[in-house]
Amino acid sequence: MLPRHFVLAFDRPLVGELDEDARLASVPETLMTRGMFLADLVARVPEAQTRVLWSRLRAPPSHDKYQSFHEYPFRDALLWLHAVARKEFSRVPLLEGLRLLGRDMVRVFLESKAGRVVKTMIVGPRDTLLRMPQMWKLTDPMNEITSEAVEEHAVRLEINGFPGWIDCGALGTLEQVVKNAGCVPTIEVALYGTAKATVIVRWSSLRDSIR
Repeated sequence: MLPRHFVLAFDRPLVGELDEDARLASVPETLMTRGMFLADLVARVPEAQTRVLWSRLRAPPSHDKYQSFHEYPFRDALLWLHAVARKEFSRVPLLEGLRLLGRDMVRVFLESKAGRVVKTMIVGPRDTLLRMPQMWKLTDPMNEITSEAVEEHAVRLEINGFPGWIDCGALGTLEQVVKNAGCVPTIEVALYGTAKATVIVRWSSLRDSIR
């Protein structure tokens, strides 16, 4: 399969069509994610819509409460992600909304107990990006991700996983970890189907970006 190439600049919107049903259908039934973000997502959805979404879940959590280190279908997580993106980023297309939500997931993670520990171990965008495979393993242990520095200010990641999220929210997450380090990211993407990508994240300092 020939890859689809595009470059994502931090201050430019992500453009593209999104078929929500097709994305949900692309997620294997066996793909699981941990519930670290799910309670936060549920709390951000209006109650009336929450009741509808419970009925669409493949595997609702016990007592309607997600546990951080229990595993749940990734398809169910994608339902909640779509709902929150539509609510909180209603002025932009859903694909861009998911990218913006991916940025916000960095904040949610860093506010968690595990995130506070990880935060003390990271210095600068290079170090953060190189550690992304280990950090993503905390929430999504079934995905396969590698990272390597390819230039002084560039890290390449090979990502196998995150169907329905790999071309939007996952990219937003990578953008935000660079932005949190005080730099401006640019991401080069080669996308192979729905769950495989080669991503090169480059960055410049804020001072360099405004020259």
